[in-house]
Amino acid sequence: MTCSFKQCNAFKTRAIQVKECREGAVPGVKMTLNPEKPRRGCFEIREEGGETFITLLEMKRPFAPVKALDMEEVIEDIINTIK
Repeated sequence: MTCSFKQCNAFKTRAIQVKECREGAVPGVKMTLNPEKPRRGCFEIREEGGETFITLLEMKRPFAPVKALDMEEVIEDIINTIK
């Protein structure tokens, strides 16, 4: 699974939160944060070569859509989808 985020706290904090919760909920799963250079203003969580769980593209500062996410709900939805 890959979480993509720009080097900005609005993105990075949420990506790390998803990574930690996801890895804790399903043992043996490894997540990668930004394996390649991220796209500007994008927040995306996807399985490598598979399903995209959330995509917010071309956001402008102050990144209101990503800040408005209920991360607990996002994480729960991802975990329920893959179980």
